[in-house]
Amino acid sequence: MLQRLISRRWMSQKTFFQCFPRTFPKGTPQWQLDPSSLRKEYRQLQAQVHPDVAVAPQGNGTNKEDASAQLNKAYNVLSHPLSRAQYMIRCMKDIDLTNDEVSRQATNSDPALLSNIMDVHESLMECETEEEVKAIGKENQERMNDLIEILDKQFASKDYDGAVSTTVELKYWSNLAEEIKEWTPGSRLELHH
Repeated sequence: MLQRLISRRWMSQKTFFQCFPRTFPKGTPQWQLDPSSLRKEYRQLQAQVHPDVAVAPQGNGTNKEDASAQLNKAYNVLSHPLSRAQYMIRCMKDIDLTNDEVSRQATNSDPALLSNIMDVHESLMECETEEEVKAIGKENQERMNDLIEILDKQFASKDYDGAVSTTVELKYWSNLAEEIKEWTPGSRLELHH
């Protein structure tokens, strides 16, 4: 009976924030979080709903699978700054920044950003050594950390228009970070939006 109630509770949640009542007691979109508290609560909740946990004979494993999958998705989105920012903007402003076309429209208003991204991407393509790539990676990580700090301020002041622009920029630099991880000498890298 308890397992059914837990599964129904997960399936009826409206936002990912509501999946973690200790981390987000108000259940509303919130930028600031303690990553270790979120991880701890995730593990505790997953221990209750995971399909591998013993199920009473009349229990329904499918509901547990659904609840576990939803919990995994909620945790993965909220634990990463880019996906959390995209999700918050979707909740607060109904703008889907995971959609490449929507992101492109937001970026078209900033040609300097696109030029800068292209310059860094070109520099990465010209790299011949791991040291060069590491230097670009370090600069990129610093840039992303700065953007996360800006998002802290924008979400705190409810500057959602600013947060949209900053999140789109963070997406570009996050894509570059993935390209840096995949770099091999002489490889052709594709710029992703």
